[in-house]
Amino acid sequence: MSLEEEGIVNFERLRESRRAFLHRTGGLGLALATPALLAACGDSGSSSSSTSSGSSGDGTAKSLNVLTWQGYHDKPWLAEYQKKTGVKINAINVGSPAEMFAKVKANPGQFDIVLATSGWFKNYADADLLVPIDMAKVPNLDQIKLGFAWKDATTVNGKTYGILYNWGDQPLGWLTKQLPSGSSIAKYSDSSGVPNDWNILWDPMFKGKVSVFDDPTSVEPMIPMALGFPDPYNLNEEQFTAFEKKLMELRPQVKRLTSGYDDQVNQFATGEAAIGYINIATVALDVNKKGQGMRLNHEVKQGMPAWSDNFAITKQGGGKKLDTVYKFIGEGLTVPWQARFIAKSANSGTLNYDQATSAEAKAAGLGKKELATTLIPATRAGDSFFKGMRFFQSVEDLQRRLEAWNKFKLGL
Repeated sequence: MSLEEEGIVNFERLRESRRAFLHRTGGLGLALATPALLAACGDSGSSSSSTSSGSSGDGTAKSLNVLTWQGYHDKPWLAEYQKKTGVKINAINVGSPAEMFAKVKANPGQFDIVLATSGWFKNYADADLLVPIDMAKVPNLDQIKLGFAWKDATTVNGKTYGILYNWGDQPLGWLTKQLPSGSSIAKYSDSSGVPNDWNILWDPMFKGKVSVFDDPTSVEPMIPMALGFPDPYNLNEEQFTAFEKKLMELRPQVKRLTSGYDDQVNQFATGEAAIGYINIATVALDVNKKGQGMRLNHEVKQGMPAWSDNFAITKQGGGKKLDTVYKFIGEGLTVPWQARFIAKSANSGTLNYDQATSAEAKAAGLGKKELATTLIPATRAGDSFFKGMRFFQSVEDLQRRLEAWNKFKLGL
């Protein structure tokens, strides 16, 4: 589905909403390689100014420390919540999932809630840093009515450790004027002539014209999808060998890896790239603003890499004040809270289309213009839209995947 066809877009708001590009890029490829790196990440950032909030012993607390992302928990919202409940929320932003994990690992009792990203829950669970979610205690859980199994991305060994707060995908994108028509792309297109196959990125006609950003954790899942493997995150030896070969075959297609959000926008806006694997849908919107016609496909036939950010409760922090923690999580699932979050940040949140267009959502500031910048309109298709999404998961061998990526990067 082409987001740019959904209506008028406030591009400046979109640019501001792009929470720390490191969250979807380089930071995801960091970590877990050495304890020293984790320690270094854990000692950095603003968290040192936050002190652990005390528990009264009955599961309640007067304050909570939340490790979150830029634009997820703005100060006015938290001040309003404190006025309503008497509970002060100290929100600390991080720049990548690796940094978030490192901070919790370095100081397990310092934070009560973390907005953990899919693909990282096994790391948290293996380190015994989280408590499983008691679904019966989460207020407003029934407000999550999206048509996909979001719990799958937050469940480890049969225990669910996260509650959905936000999600997105990484689509196939192309410049309309640089896309050949007719038989040259027919084998990669659907019945309407829309590119619908990741393998189009390997076609020699796009040699040196493919845009890919520098992040192994986000980009690499697309490679086994192009190969038709059912699980892009857990490859057997034969599949891994094929994955490495396919990754290396992409090298002549990519002139250079983009290093940031603006870099990928400019790569398309200048015509340096014609087609690519897109970091986030707003790239296309900014490219269009610069005068190039760009389209996206969020339903590529082999599957769509996707991410989610989820409320998770730390064992040594929030686990001792569960009553207060669950109430705050429940507040974040209400329609007014989510509508305000979506309207302000251009994210997709947890609302389905009916919720997002309700009077309650409109009263919170979510109008047609704001809604058009999200994936929410596309969710009206239900299972036909969501069935192809493959949310980030822990991989079979992170170090080996990082080594494959570094080999791929040589010479780019």
